[in-house]
Amino acid sequence: MSNVEWLLREETGERVIRLGELIRVDNEKWRGTVERMLIGPGLRLFLTDTEAHQDFTVEPRGERPGQWVSSHVTIAGRAEIDFLDGQRIHATPDQAVLFRAPTGRAAYSAEAGSKFHSVGFSLDIERIVRLFEGEVPELLRALLAPDVATCRVAPVRGNRAMRTVARSLFGTELNGPLRTLMMEGVVIQLLALQAAAAQQQRRGRKQRELSAREREAVHEARRRLLADMHQPPTLGELALGADLSEKRLNMGFRQLFGATVFEVLRNERLAHARNVLLAEQASLKDVAFRVGYNHVSNFITAFTARYGAPPRQHLG
Repeated sequence: MSNVEWLLREETGERVIRLGELIRVDNEKWRGTVERMLIGPGLRLFLTDTEAHQDFTVEPRGERPGQWVSSHVTIAGRAEIDFLDGQRIHATPDQAVLFRAPTGRAAYSAEAGSKFHSVGFSLDIERIVRLFEGEVPELLRALLAPDVATCRVAPVRGNRAMRTVARSLFGTELNGPLRTLMMEGVVIQLLALQAAAAQQQRRGRKQRELSAREREAVHEARRRLLADMHQPPTLGELALGADLSEKRLNMGFRQLFGATVFEVLRNERLAHARNVLLAEQASLKDVAFRVGYNHVSNFITAFTARYGAPPRQHLG
């Protein structure tokens, strides 16, 4: 079991936490428990329940890092996960993390004054494939690819079910083989919950993507919106004409044009006004009215916010 170590780094020294060891600490640096276990072939488990008095980092080391997919589920608190290639990700109760680090280096850091209650586990790639009977979810397929040379990270939205299941690994009264069997089942359940959450996220993204018909409808809505900037159609009228809800239409504008319906109209009004001011001898009142502003003061405020200078400085 000595082929894998977990190194707890502190400013004044190092503490190696070996497989199967439970340590309890209560000193000026930090307080809590850390346990590192090998749960049968192809499964490693790391339980943390700490309160940091000073900044500290936990870093795994192993001989076969490329053969494992690791996960981290935060029950409470927060940590930063830093990978050797420079990637950093936040581990919080609202974000679980699945990753594969071929270099074997991923450091978990907690800040002074913070609490950190979490479950980490690593599963052998071959075991994951067997668990899913060859039908590996899309979330995991990229992590299992044989040619992975750099760190791959898959954040997953955390939820109450994950945290409840993870919490059950702490405080159990079981010992020996019964505890091992229970922990193995919990880890597999956590993996299933993360895969299910990832599939829900993917379905949500697909639902948010615009169809070809919707994209054309959004482009047509923009043309209608800007055809008469003095008296443009309302959001409701545009949505009705596009056969989309107002929310969906606004989302489509954000996807295609980077702004909401109102923001697109405002920006085009101000851009047109700026061109007129540069090219023509027109009064501010006339220009403001042309682009749909009934009050010059509102026009000046919007123009200045957009271009960083009042419209008079753009007079031709």
